[in-house]
Amino acid sequence: MQHSLVLAIAYASVCALWWGVSRVVPLWGDRERPRFAHPWREVGVVLLGVAGVLLLGQLWARGIRLEVQGAWAPVAESINQIIIFAPVVALPILRRQGWASAWVRPDGILVRLAIGLGLALLALLLYSGLERGAPSWAETIRGVYRPARAHLAVQVLLEDLAIAILLVRVAATIGPRAAILSVAALFAAGHVPSMLTRGDSAAEFVGLLRDFGLGVLVLGTAWRGADIAWLWPAHYSLDMTQFLSRH
Repeated sequence: MQHSLVLAIAYASVCALWWGVSRVVPLWGDRERPRFAHPWREVGVVLLGVAGVLLLGQLWARGIRLEVQGAWAPVAESINQIIIFAPVVALPILRRQGWASAWVRPDGILVRLAIGLGLALLALLLYSGLERGAPSWAETIRGVYRPARAHLAVQVLLEDLAIAILLVRVAATIGPRAAILSVAALFAAGHVPSMLTRGDSAAEFVGLLRDFGLGVLVLGTAWRGADIAWLWPAHYSLDMTQFLSRH
């Protein structure tokens, strides 16, 4: 089975399982959504922050970054990623809006992380069982959770925080449904430039519809939980499968 299809099945399974768990475990009850006095202004501030992230990312790509050799290399790269994403992830502090507006909730966080890790391990089981040539489940787990990939875990966490910060503020302006559809469409469209560069076929462009639908599912589920803790382990784990060797 193709990697993209396996990812779609794994993410859909994670979302379905989370919905089931959330009905049994009272960790994601209805919470009051953050409100903003000037929501469109907050969206503009976030978009400026996104521009800052893109600029810092370009500087990183041109070699302007902290570099350390050896065992401390993942730590140095983690710091680089924090610097890159700072224009967005620091907004809840700078704007004095609270971490709830970034889906960070301290209550029961260890339990919610553990549930997220359990969902991630099940997703990796699906990956190793469904993808052609994928390593065994044990080999997959070792490859995904290698200490040398710690900086990638930090990067994915910062990505999730940035998405939450953006989605919460867009939802405050146009409502959650339109915000979920808009952000999902934005991320699907983000693949178009690289696809055009590679000269992908029309059939591969049709796959963007699948990506859009999957984005709606994941974002809709994430909106319901308003919690990064359970989503981050699954997102990181499935992202890392792209680096695993196929037989």
